[in-house]
Amino acid sequence: MTFALRGSTRASESTTVARSGRPAIARVSVRSDVRVVTAESEFLALGSEWNELVGNSRRPSVFLRHEWFEAVWQWQKCDSSPFVLLWLRDGALAAVLPLAIRADGLRSGAVRSLEFLMAPDSQLCDVITRAGDESAAASAFVDALVEHRRAWDVFRVRGVPRGGAAAALVDAFRQRGFVTDALEPDRNLYIPLGGGWEDYYKNRSRSLKKANNLAVNRLQKAGEVSVEWLAPGARTPPSDLDRTIATVIDISARSWKGNIATGLDKPGPQAFIRRLSERANDQGWLSVWTVRLNGRPVAMEYQLVADGNVYALRGDFDAACDTISPGSYLSRQLLERLFGQGLRRYFLGPGENEYKLRWTDQAELLDDQRIYGRTMRGHWLALWRRCLKPCLRAVRDGITRHKNPPVLAKPDQEDA
Repeated sequence: MTFALRGSTRASESTTVARSGRPAIARVSVRSDVRVVTAESEFLALGSEWNELVGNSRRPSVFLRHEWFEAVWQWQKCDSSPFVLLWLRDGALAAVLPLAIRADGLRSGAVRSLEFLMAPDSQLCDVITRAGDESAAASAFVDALVEHRRAWDVFRVRGVPRGGAAAALVDAFRQRGFVTDALEPDRNLYIPLGGGWEDYYKNRSRSLKKANNLAVNRLQKAGEVSVEWLAPGARTPPSDLDRTIATVIDISARSWKGNIATGLDKPGPQAFIRRLSERANDQGWLSVWTVRLNGRPVAMEYQLVADGNVYALRGDFDAACDTISPGSYLSRQLLERLFGQGLRRYFLGPGENEYKLRWTDQAELLDDQRIYGRTMRGHWLALWRRCLKPCLRAVRDGITRHKNPPVLAKPDQEDA
């Protein structure tokens, strides 16, 4: 179902939680230039116009393409409802705000969180609009969300590139008097691929080089080692694609991630990776690396290659092979081969994991903002997170310091 928003007509609005656990929008107020898509079928039908907008935006990205969101939805529909805002100008699609609404805890009366439609593998998200329309689109979207104020309690604007279109969205909320929090930004680390491998690798630390050499020696002693690359560009036949993705899922299941909810063998993540692989294969983005030991796949990295950039989404290895480091071996091998391919950057994904920082310290900043809604729960969340929680933390820290005072050195110890 699609809800048109018209400023001249107002209707009551309410939000309920469906029996499936997903929040369902019952009735909404309306304005003329914004529509809200809450039906999966209509969301999936937006591909052509959506992608045209991405191509005309200031920063086109594979993570803003409709194919990406279609794949993400296969995962997120387990506990969310689509809440995609469309800004229409002269009857044509002029901007998209790709959101989902979730009831935390999946129970009636729970906090209703409005979020970008993202998966843990998303490396960015943003408002999608033509260059130059960012402020107008932001104003239209915020006006619509103000009218939907009873439908959401908190809006998390995270994973947005610094200076992107979402910055205008946050500014528009502030201008209308909404309470906001700026949270710690994330960093999407990357390795520039424009130079030569030798020049890049010689500047890595001795400890990294030593670890890489040990990985080579351990694997070679364990048996016959081979690296396979399903390279981007050519469309892989469906049967070969199915075998490749089955291998990716199998390695994920045998990794430490097999015990957590984001493992690719779990229903939501598996639906995501299968749909993404189909769409990425059609578009020529799909890149999959596999290490085999004595013919058995023991490590993999799943990537998208688009717009001259390589985006590492998943890297897993068989937990039984932890002592011979097949994951480290693969990282070294694939990076060397990516240099000299005419590519710009290799993105390791958000998060400053120790292994990533061994390879690079260069990153793109991704901002994270929290906007509190104008509901009782929204006001309570603002009070709790901005005032009560910091006060309680300060009291706790004070008690801890009182119970465990610092040990002062004796004068003779200071002189020693």
